[in-house]
Amino acid sequence: MKRLIFLFTLPALLLVSCKTTNNTYTIAGTTTYEVNEGDPVYLRCGDISDTTTVAADGSFSFTGTVDAPQVGAVQIMNGSKKMMYAYLVLEPGTLNVEISPRSTVSGTPLNEALTAYEVRKRDRADERRAALKAVQEYDAWSAEEKDTKAAAIWDKYYEDANALYSEIFAAHPDDAIGADALMSLAETREQFDSLYSLAGENAKKYPRIVKEVARYARLDKTAPGARFTDFTIENGNADGTPVKFSDYVGQGKYVLVDFWASWCGPCKAEMPNLKAVYEKYKGDQFELVGVAVWDKREDTEKAVPELGITWPVIYDAQRVPTEIYGINGIPHIILSGPGGPILARERVSATIINVTSSRGIFLGFMRREAKGLPCLAMKSRTFRDIEPGGQITASGYNF
Repeated sequence: MKRLIFLFTLPALLLVSCKTTNNTYTIAGTTTYEVNEGDPVYLRCGDISDTTTVAADGSFSFTGTVDAPQVGAVQIMNGSKKMMYAYLVLEPGTLNVEISPRSTVSGTPLNEALTAYEVRKRDRADERRAALKAVQEYDAWSAEEKDTKAAAIWDKYYEDANALYSEIFAAHPDDAIGADALMSLAETREQFDSLYSLAGENAKKYPRIVKEVARYARLDKTAPGARFTDFTIENGNADGTPVKFSDYVGQGKYVLVDFWASWCGPCKAEMPNLKAVYEKYKGDQFELVGVAVWDKREDTEKAVPELGITWPVIYDAQRVPTEIYGINGIPHIILSGPGGPILARERVSATIINVTSSRGIFLGFMRREAKGLPCLAMKSRTFRDIEPGGQITASGYNF
């Protein structure tokens, strides 16, 4: 289960089921929170996006059409910028929504089932918060003891949430609720493939699942051993001129490509490590290239000098390379060989970077005795130190 997912993902599209002659929905909503007339209310359900405002009596409503039911949320933003929400299955009919600390949606069996699951998840979240608070307030424990006990609480919470998602998928293998639970459970390719084999044919049409199947296909196409796939960013150079990925990759050097964004904390935390790699290996045989994705150009331009980036950067790449290479999280690195083959790739985290090296090894880099060229060994999102001249075993990558 992905640890950052505690509630059903908003942009989740329900399966296509039997057609109906009436695809109109009406949402009749109220809230127990303190809101003001005119506060914005947002409907976000897959490819449907709508906005209304709170009426004088605190109510709100939406009306529209939906070709197939979709899972999403209704959100209210009050004057203090606090976001309140209720998760729902948007489908034909009248849906009664109450946004509260225990938000409920009624009107269809799927919405009632979704509400019941959400209540159970919120109850467990409340238990977790209470347990964490008790740990922090117990003065007899040292800071280290508190950290250990807090970690155990989080582990139990994730274990319970994983069990609930498994229960949901078992009960709903062929509808939106189960399909969304599948996506929460499938942290690895192996998990996804296993759960996918158990899903119903309709659930396999769930747009997020369809997108994940396509992403894995792109990962296979750009896996270690394949040749890099080129792309062009029309204003990607610092001066606003076009740049191709192939301007750097496949030009006779080993190239380490770092996909990053200025707002990404782990990306920024790794910059000192990348700087050390660049200073150690830059030259005729090695290049480091940053590719700024999912970011505003002006933010990237501001971050480059602030972070001390002196290597080439491709600006304003947005989703072009991440779609091609199936990247769904950053930072992400790809190492290519002189002729353009992909040697290794991995999503990394600053917490697993080892900066120190007493043997000329950095970030898993080593010098081959025969060629004196850098290579990177990675396995299971961790880096492995290899003795110079040593062999990378079958459990890692063989270059």
